[in-house]
Amino acid sequence: IRRWLGVLLMEYRKMPNNGAEVSMLGFGLMRLEDKNDMIDVEFAKDLVEYAVEHGINYFDTAYGYGDGSGSSEKALGEIIDKIGCRDSVYLSTKLYRESVASRDDMEKMFSEELNNFKTDHIDYYYIHNVISYQNILDLKDMGLFEFLDEKRMKGQINNVGFSFHGPYKDFEKVIDEYDWDMTLLQYNYLDVNAQAGIRAIELASSRNMGVFIMEPLKGGILADLMPKQAHDIITQSGIQRDNVDLALSWIFNTPGITCVLSGMKELDMVKQNIQIVENYGNNPLTDAELEVIEEVKGLFDEIIKIPCTNCDYCAPCPQGVEISAIFQLYNNKYIFPDKRCLGVHPSYIIYAAIVLGIMDSPFDGSLCNECGLCKRKCPQQLDIPKLLKQIDDSFYGKQIKELSPILTEIFKSKEMTDILESLEPIF
Repeated sequence: IRRWLGVLLMEYRKMPNNGAEVSMLGFGLMRLEDKNDMIDVEFAKDLVEYAVEHGINYFDTAYGYGDGSGSSEKALGEIIDKIGCRDSVYLSTKLYRESVASRDDMEKMFSEELNNFKTDHIDYYYIHNVISYQNILDLKDMGLFEFLDEKRMKGQINNVGFSFHGPYKDFEKVIDEYDWDMTLLQYNYLDVNAQAGIRAIELASSRNMGVFIMEPLKGGILADLMPKQAHDIITQSGIQRDNVDLALSWIFNTPGITCVLSGMKELDMVKQNIQIVENYGNNPLTDAELEVIEEVKGLFDEIIKIPCTNCDYCAPCPQGVEISAIFQLYNNKYIFPDKRCLGVHPSYIIYAAIVLGIMDSPFDGSLCNECGLCKRKCPQQLDIPKLLKQIDDSFYGKQIKELSPILTEIFKSKEMTDILESLEPIF
């Protein structure tokens, strides 16, 4: 009964190629919670089961999520098997292009993915993290399209697409290379023209492709990580929607979009997002709400220094540098300028503590040896080595090392230990 009511209240949109009804809200499983360095399957099961009972039928993961070798797929496969809902949901995953060098590699990875999911077919299969047209040409030379055609003919793949993080000029070329069913794009009200942007949505829609959206909350920045100034703009405007509702409803308003993926890590997130979808049809955005969004966007354009979404595609760093964490620490200095501790911004204190080895996290940007691996993998095409040096200079990394004997003693005091423990969950 609960599942029937969930389907009744959920909004669905049709895939242009075959009319399949996909829930407007999809469940993205890139950021599942860990327990003892492994995905907490039982915790995730409660979230997925609640989502299924309330009408969500699209679940997206990738071979590279989790530990980078299919752990997220295994977790989802185990959960779907326990719930017993394989026939009523769509499973979406991806060919991790950076780990294949031949047609045989594609076959091996795909076979693993079927085993991970405990299924005989994948409903939606993407080429993962396409940044340039050359990425597709390289895979084409390995036999990508023959591989996809064979899996389609055997019924092992129902829909084929690609997730894209490059410029629009490359998107235009990629879309002409194959008979794609869908694409997965980064899109939110801060990223209208970032990467391929709105033009890619319009082009894909004109080709009768399904358009799936990732990063609708920009890695949480448009949700719980929103700065006080932005919160103030929303709360003082007198509108009734909260920041998450504004962000998701804004995307739902965009013509041509099939499904919006949300990385929901807590049950409250699942409940909140489902309620937004259920209310959306009878509660369209007003002109006043659109004006508030534009004002918030203008604020972010001023304060965000590094447009990192914390996707961690750049990880792991061979030197052990936690790149996205450093970028978040740096952005926090500008997003939360009003926060102070001992007269300075907490970002400085935490960076110093980590450089000195007081806190057990390799944030230290000076560890970067400029190998360039992260830069090649970054969907945002950020010059990561250059930015890490800039941040290390900004946080006085070199001076911290020179004064390490004195500073280490200060940071080991009980007062500083208490301060660091209070700051770590926030920053």
